[in-house]
Amino acid sequence: MRHAHPGARLLLLLLLVVAPLPAFPQANITGVIKGYVTDAVGNFVPGATVTVTGPALISRFRSSVTDGEGYFRFTGIPVGSFALKAEVLGYQPYEILDIELNPGESRVFDIVLPEGLAEKVTVVAEKHVVDLLDSSTRDVLDANFVNRLPLYARRYQQILTLFPGVSNAGGLSVAQYHIDGSRVTQNGFRLDGATINDPVTGTFGLNVNQNSIERFELATSGFQAEYGEQSGGIANIVTKSGTNEFQFFYSGFYRGDAFSSDLPDADQVFAAGDADANPDNNHSSRPETQQWQEVAFSGPIVRDEVWFFTSFQYWQDDKGSIFNDSISEGDRYHGQFKVTWQASADNTLVANFATDPSRFSRVITDGRYDDGTNRDQTQGGFFGQIRDTYIVSPSVLLESQIFFHRQYLTSRPSEEGLGDFRQVVSNNAPVSFTGTWYNDQDRDTFRVRFSEAVTAQQGAHTLKAGLDYSFLDFTGVNRTDLLRFDLSPIVQDATGDPNAQLVYTYDYLTPESTNDSEREGAVYVQDTWKLNDHLTLQGGVRVDYQSLVEEANVAPRVGFTVDPSGRGTTKIYGNWGRYYDNIFQDYVEFQQADGTVESETYVVPSLGINDFDPAYAIWDYVTDGDLHAPYKTSWTVGVEQEFFGDLRVGMSTTQWEGKNQLRTSLVTDLNLLPDSVGPVDPAATAAILFDTNGRADYQDVKLYFRKLLNRNFELMGSYTRSRLQGNSSDDFGYEDRRDPQSTAYTRLTYDRPDLINLSGTVFLPAAFELTGIYRYQSGRLFSPMVVSAGSFVIDPTQGKNSERMSPVRSFDLAVARKFSLGRSDLKLSLQGYNLTNELNVISVETFTGAGPSYGKPVEVDNGRTFQIGLELAF
Repeated sequence: MRHAHPGARLLLLLLLVVAPLPAFPQANITGVIKGYVTDAVGNFVPGATVTVTGPALISRFRSSVTDGEGYFRFTGIPVGSFALKAEVLGYQPYEILDIELNPGESRVFDIVLPEGLAEKVTVVAEKHVVDLLDSSTRDVLDANFVNRLPLYARRYQQILTLFPGVSNAGGLSVAQYHIDGSRVTQNGFRLDGATINDPVTGTFGLNVNQNSIERFELATSGFQAEYGEQSGGIANIVTKSGTNEFQFFYSGFYRGDAFSSDLPDADQVFAAGDADANPDNNHSSRPETQQWQEVAFSGPIVRDEVWFFTSFQYWQDDKGSIFNDSISEGDRYHGQFKVTWQASADNTLVANFATDPSRFSRVITDGRYDDGTNRDQTQGGFFGQIRDTYIVSPSVLLESQIFFHRQYLTSRPSEEGLGDFRQVVSNNAPVSFTGTWYNDQDRDTFRVRFSEAVTAQQGAHTLKAGLDYSFLDFTGVNRTDLLRFDLSPIVQDATGDPNAQLVYTYDYLTPESTNDSEREGAVYVQDTWKLNDHLTLQGGVRVDYQSLVEEANVAPRVGFTVDPSGRGTTKIYGNWGRYYDNIFQDYVEFQQADGTVESETYVVPSLGINDFDPAYAIWDYVTDGDLHAPYKTSWTVGVEQEFFGDLRVGMSTTQWEGKNQLRTSLVTDLNLLPDSVGPVDPAATAAILFDTNGRADYQDVKLYFRKLLNRNFELMGSYTRSRLQGNSSDDFGYEDRRDPQSTAYTRLTYDRPDLINLSGTVFLPAAFELTGIYRYQSGRLFSPMVVSAGSFVIDPTQGKNSERMSPVRSFDLAVARKFSLGRSDLKLSLQGYNLTNELNVISVETFTGAGPSYGKPVEVDNGRTFQIGLELAF
């Protein structure tokens, strides 16, 4: 192993900070094993050979020799399970087994060598329960924990709800999540060090098979300066690599209509939510057919030098509605291929390719659309990555990567044009819409990213610095026919004139076409300074640039950990920092739209009314001043304590204040537009206003525990009490500025004050396994609506978001039995979801004039359902 002079290390670090190298943020995917070797009386033992071994090391082992102070350090170690051995002439060999290493961890082992020539001393490593070097709030799940989880759709995103402070935007089967009060577009997803967020929607942009995950890490508050782009939480996914042994894995899961139970109180749901007013096509359990077929194969291409891992999954995703007979048919294909090459003892190269094409027929299952009118959709992407980990010396690690990510979506009418959309409103009058609306579109996104990061150990300091750069090209086209909003039945009912008409027609001036090129870059530096056995300080600063807003944003971050006893069982920690979000392309695409022209036809022959207005309203799309990157200023303090049985218990509180939050609002009185708004179309009578002037704040208290696998069971659980308020709109919704209450500073719609997340596995006799997930969430808020001047506005007697839906609860359980078949293992499982058959409400009727239907469910999540599975591994 080569050793660099300390001055050379610092010079290298400085060059990487200032050199114009392209890069982008990369998550931690390796760790460090280090420590000291001493004799029985505490003297340093120089010249001892220390070896780390484990199946995750492609060369099987790495060795080092202790320096004059008995110090050793292994950097760039992949995540996994390892053994550590120290030996030197005159002492008994000493071996530590079952060392579990997670992403970004530094495991410290001080080895005391007994004198003599007896057999080696072997001990089992203590579980790493409390991480004394990290001031953020985070946790890591290993592959075994992840693979056993009964996930409703077998999607990695659903793992998020096992962690403290994480709630769902809608139902528990919906993959949209809020982390510590963040919006769904403020969460970051990293795959093997690469960002896989969708730059168009701001959410996740690539699907990964559940059985391909080696580690799943979630950092919620206080993450260091190496992470940027999102201010909510960072989900870090490390996928599996091959080994020196060939391995094969197959899993198959299935559920269908016969596996589901009737919904409780289904009649009440049908009475409130059956928009097509046809009771003959209602279903008391949601029709669906779901199946997952997955195969994985891995092994050596060249033993001790080149490994591969590949997996493929087919997912049949056919789902229906409880209100009609429509079925959305989906076929998803998820593939991954990964090659790991140990180019030299100090250099590891990884090539990774993933793809997730999908196609869907008859996407809309809303019964308000006429039969035979729908849209088909194809979507997916391709991801490619080359990553290099180079050990410059035992104290310096250099990480480089380049990756690309292409995403596409194509949506087309299933038939020519979209037919009527009917909705029953007050006095049972059917209102109809006709037109294609957002039904015909194409979008294509291509981004390429480069990154360079160096980590250096210098005395008590661990320094990391990096440079980031990406290029993004986005093309989007929306083709929309005229949308016709027919209110004639209401006028006919009110006037008694069967020939009366009231029709609004909307021309979206399509096709809307967007073609944007964007650049993003960042530079960061951070330091972890272990002052002594009791105190560790962390600090760093990050500077982000997004060409969309054309400004450099400086994000300082600091943190500390205190171990009062010095025994490694107690941690008091805190952090403070600023965290910026990128603005996603959907926001920009709508902003650049040409506008909308609304026409009116109002005819009542019996009253002599004959009014045709070809431009009743003209909507323009405008921006309030310059856009700025949204950001949060956040702080957290907490304490963690280790108890017997590998149990960790903690309590923390987090508070953040968000500024420059994204908002969109409808302004029908142009006199309400701020003076800072740019030029408005002279013919416009209304505007869709975009700005980054929203604000929000959040605070919580978390109680959590984690019991690692010991005595045949492991558990993880938390309770979060929180409050979230602000005046920013939802990510894809509009506030109506005709209504002064619409922009009131109040609880936000996804505020869920109480969260309980529990999960764990119990291993029973006869090779049985029980894995359960229990989740409880306070119901979402909603605004009661009334009709004023012909429009729906917030009920002034109750105010914005004054009503709360019922809580959401779910208990999911997997019962599995393993069978040993020689060199193979067979597992049979039965998985049940929402076993207590709770009526989990997604949305309710908000119109107070709806009579007894007001506040009743109009959309609900799935009831109790089961699936069967088989897994084979050899």
